[in-house]
Amino acid sequence: MIKIPPIYGQIYERITGHKYYLLSLISLFSLIFLYYLLAWPIVGYDTDLWYHLSGGRFFWQNGAIAQDAFFSYITPPKSWYNYYWLFQVIIYKIFQWSGYYGLIVLRCVLYFLTAFVAYRFFARRSANTAQLLLGIFLFIACVTAILFRELLVRPHLFSYLFIMVFLYILEFRRDKIWLLPLLGILWSNIHGIEYPVMLAIVFAYLAEIYYLQYKKKSSPYSADGKTKWLLIAVFYTIFVTPRVIELIQTPFAVSFQNAAYQHLYVAELQNISWANIFVFAPVTLNGLISSLHNMFVLLTVLCFLISLWNRQLRVSHGILFCCGIFLLTRHARFTYEFILLSVPLLAHSIRLTTANFQLPRRIAGLALPVLLVVIPLLIFSNFFKNRPAYPLDATSLPTGIVNFLNSQAKGGRILNEPNSGGYLPWALGANFKIFMDMQMSIFSDTDFAQANNATSNANVFQHFVAKYDPSFIAVSLNRPLFKKIAARDGQYVPVCFDHKEVLYAKKTRYAEIAEQYELKIIDPFAYREIQYTEQSAEQLQLIEDEAAKIYNTDQTNYGANHILSSIYIVRRQYDQALPHAANIISYYPDMSHGYALKADALFGKGQYSQAVLLYSKALQMGQAARENNVFRNLYASYVKTKEYREAYRVLAKYVNPFDPNADYKDIYDLGMSAATVGKIREAKMFIRIAGMKTPAADQEYQQKIREGLTMLGEEAK
Repeated sequence: MIKIPPIYGQIYERITGHKYYLLSLISLFSLIFLYYLLAWPIVGYDTDLWYHLSGGRFFWQNGAIAQDAFFSYITPPKSWYNYYWLFQVIIYKIFQWSGYYGLIVLRCVLYFLTAFVAYRFFARRSANTAQLLLGIFLFIACVTAILFRELLVRPHLFSYLFIMVFLYILEFRRDKIWLLPLLGILWSNIHGIEYPVMLAIVFAYLAEIYYLQYKKKSSPYSADGKTKWLLIAVFYTIFVTPRVIELIQTPFAVSFQNAAYQHLYVAELQNISWANIFVFAPVTLNGLISSLHNMFVLLTVLCFLISLWNRQLRVSHGILFCCGIFLLTRHARFTYEFILLSVPLLAHSIRLTTANFQLPRRIAGLALPVLLVVIPLLIFSNFFKNRPAYPLDATSLPTGIVNFLNSQAKGGRILNEPNSGGYLPWALGANFKIFMDMQMSIFSDTDFAQANNATSNANVFQHFVAKYDPSFIAVSLNRPLFKKIAARDGQYVPVCFDHKEVLYAKKTRYAEIAEQYELKIIDPFAYREIQYTEQSAEQLQLIEDEAAKIYNTDQTNYGANHILSSIYIVRRQYDQALPHAANIISYYPDMSHGYALKADALFGKGQYSQAVLLYSKALQMGQAARENNVFRNLYASYVKTKEYREAYRVLAKYVNPFDPNADYKDIYDLGMSAATVGKIREAKMFIRIAGMKTPAADQEYQQKIREGLTMLGEEAK
């Protein structure tokens, strides 16, 4: 048995027992947190950010709050109460000063402050090591649970911070309670629709104060008259808004009137499946976050029931719990509000549970760096891998369509995909109008159904065109049936496409654009499926000509670069293919095809070692389907560099010889690769299986299989 010298134990005790040990770990956690959050770009998980920027631009240009759908041609015109007007004003000014970099900093600061207040709840100074460790665990769990939501630059970033600040002041800093009315005014104007949560928090603590007063109990949670009046003043902060009546109605009007069915088509507004609350599968990062959500729900319910049974439940915590449960019954996105509202109850339960329990300091000293450094580093490094373009990731945005319209058209009405509607008014010129975006406080369920079906159903399309007569139609690449609808109608032709959408133009209104850019050869809905090696030289030239027209208008266009690079690789014009592959990598670094195309060109040039790195990157990013040929090309690259074990490892990972869909050529290569690394028995088996599946017409592979088996000392049957 190995004995650890006493000197090491003494060093360990000195380090973990130092008064700044915990502070140093928190500092390391903060550095890790800030590094990853500041290094992560603005990503278009949805396009809400850009309709907020449009609203802010409208305010600063017109000196008035946007109160109608100024970006839409929908009739009759839509008016509404802009309950997040101050958020729009703030972020537009930040963007004007510092671009997307400023928004990244804003997002990071708000998330960091929210996390800091959560830390102050869970890890208050205590000599109790069990309380400290359990609190740190829940703090890290809380920060991780809200991670994805905190990456969206939307008004809820402020709401989450305000929730935590309100709760912290009411729990621990009653001397700062005068701040709450001021924060209430900001909250009511930055994210006004969240005012019921603000009022519920204040009501919970007011009810507790009056309950203690009624029972004449002496408690640290009692309050004097000044505190009560300051809390009551928070209720009146909603009146310090532009249109208080509309604000009061908004949460109920959106949920129960004009968009009562949005839970059927908006993912974050779907109802929670209560059965899934008991599912724990933290094997992936998404599974981990989902499991943490479930843990918070179940743990909060457990703490509530135990506190109630032991008669240790505070009135305020009970009311907050009930409010959180009610929110959970509404929409899935309220899981985050539930988690934050549960923090006081959980923190209080930790203190009660661990009051008479201590952990050895050596265990605590070892566990703290694991909780505060190792686990966050693993989570963040996994979540933030494959960083997109910085400071803006355009992978989910129809940038190619926007660039084409801005350069080739003067304006017009666009029948658009609702999900990309937030981005279009922001990026397009003022003369363009869209039908709708996803602001469901403006638009109705009927509006969404009309827009969503207009590009999928011929009847809806005809009615829409007859009523609105759009100049352009921007339709998702995931709607290939639209080409039949458009062809049957005959008024619109495809003129451009990118990695997200296809743009159709009305021939009679934009005759020059239609004549010059109409796509007659390329099917934009299936351009990724073109088999370039099967095309004639004449057909390849026609495809190149159409793609080159788009490329000449926008050299960042993903689709045009993809096609041109693929054509040049088939023609073995590798030096011409490389710039187009490099464009894809530069503008869309989180999309795998650019790496695979560049690797193909380098392989053709005989630069196999560099090709290996790029093929590996493409595979790691998910381009593993056989039709993409990436794993086969990586295998071939390893063979060229004489790295036979690596070549075998690649095929063994991606080819299952017992899979009915496995290609006999892949199985044969796997068998021969096994032979090169000395796995003779395996090689014989796999080559025999390849022989079973090889068609009689393929004499070349029939011969290869016979020769392979002979080489391995076995006769072909």
